[in-house]
Amino acid sequence: MTQLSDRLNSLSPSATLAMSQKSSELKAQGVDVINLSVGEPDFNTPDHIKEAAKKAIDDNFSRYSPVPGYPALRNAIVEKLKKENGLEYTVAQISCANGAKQSVCNAILVLVNPGDEVIVPAPYWVSYPEMVKLAEGTPVIVSAGIEQDFKITPRQLERPSLPRRKP
Repeated sequence: MTQLSDRLNSLSPSATLAMSQKSSELKAQGVDVINLSVGEPDFNTPDHIKEAAKKAIDDNFSRYSPVPGYPALRNAIVEKLKKENGLEYTVAQISCANGAKQSVCNAILVLVNPGDEVIVPAPYWVSYPEMVKLAEGTPVIVSAGIEQDFKITPRQLERPSLPRRKP
């Protein structure tokens, strides 16, 4: 049997998968459950999307994409951010990923050193503290609830007990 790394063994079991399994068990018992755990929709892929995917394959649009994403997509993101958000970025500042969770994990692995404390605003996706642990950091949960408009206050960041924090 393959021995897993100490780093991996230090992580907690996936809360997302546990919730999904519980949902499946309840559904098998006939309970009407809306499963919000793994991000799987409860409907089939619409036909126009299936057709577009088939056409992409027929047109040989099936190679690896450039690492930061296709230039046309990155340009569209630059334009969207400018038009809808009033933000100015260049294409060189835009990088696409498989999703926000993957991007957050990449950023944590790049920025966090062993022993660093990382502020995780609550509420948070259940994987975020585990990502910090994977980078050998220590997650520090800081409440940022609805009463604060889901934002951490400057006062919360001034706590002297976080000498190795990386917000």
